[in-house]
Amino acid sequence: MQNGELIYGIISAEELTINERELRRRIGEGFAPQLEKCRKNLLKAAECRTAWVKVPVDFPEEGVCLLGDMEIQSRDLSKNLKGCREAVMMGVTLGIGVDRLLQRLSRVSLADHFITDGLASALAESLCDALDQKIRKELGEGLRFHPRYSPGYGDCSIEVQRPLLQRLQAGTTLGITLNDSYLMTPVKSITAIMGIEE
Repeated sequence: MQNGELIYGIISAEELTINERELRRRIGEGFAPQLEKCRKNLLKAAECRTAWVKVPVDFPEEGVCLLGDMEIQSRDLSKNLKGCREAVMMGVTLGIGVDRLLQRLSRVSLADHFITDGLASALAESLCDALDQKIRKELGEGLRFHPRYSPGYGDCSIEVQRPLLQRLQAGTTLGITLNDSYLMTPVKSITAIMGIEE
């Protein structure tokens, strides 16, 4: 694939495997009777969408990285991308249906809301992992992929969220919007940058 080519699609929620350790970390133990009901309702509500684009990486000065035409000032991200000539900008979302489900549950059952919220966060991570694996397969063998890095971590400003989402054409491809505080809707959405080293 060519640098700059935007790739997007849908992954069926039923194809994803929720990491049980991640789930337990989020909700703890003792919810077994309600867990399967909440899981089924979540999978029905989720529309798992993905988008990614491969871009060249450059480092015009210390603590600054250039991803395509997007300049990011961040020593932490620069360190994460050290040795990379290319990177992937990626985004995933569970869709607005999950937001609506969580809003409804917050009014009718706080326990179901808590469990479903934890399940949804774990499912979003699983979706991100699934896209990660898809990208690795698409780009082929012999490449070393650096750990995913999201805006808002370390010294990488949350404001990077806006140009990253614009580059992914996220309003169209993912249905994601951003508010003035740089929070995404749908809420169960993740963006990340992943370095590629030959």
